[in-house]
Amino acid sequence: MVARESQRQEEEERLEREADVAQVLVRFPNGERKGRRFESNTPYDCVDSFGVLETEEYSLITNFPRTVYRRDKESMSLKDAGLHPQTSVFIEIH
Repeated sequence: MVARESQRQEEEERLEREADVAQVLVRFPNGERKGRRFESNTPYDCVDSFGVLETEEYSLITNFPRTVYRRDKESMSLKDAGLHPQTSVFIEIH
């Protein structure tokens, strides 16, 4: 677990130096919030990397403009999905 956290920290530091990065803030159904930086070409299903989802049946939703991102398009990049350079999404469990 410590090695995984160290690796994540190194990745965050590397991404801070790069220009083509998306900052993602995720709000979970339990009220918890987590934010991370990802390369803009990362698929938007990257929220699985937060390690707190206990289901595979969910959608990501932005407030304004309200957009629902379902699992059937999870291979879209953050940039292609319009979630670059910065976004806040919440998770809706199905």
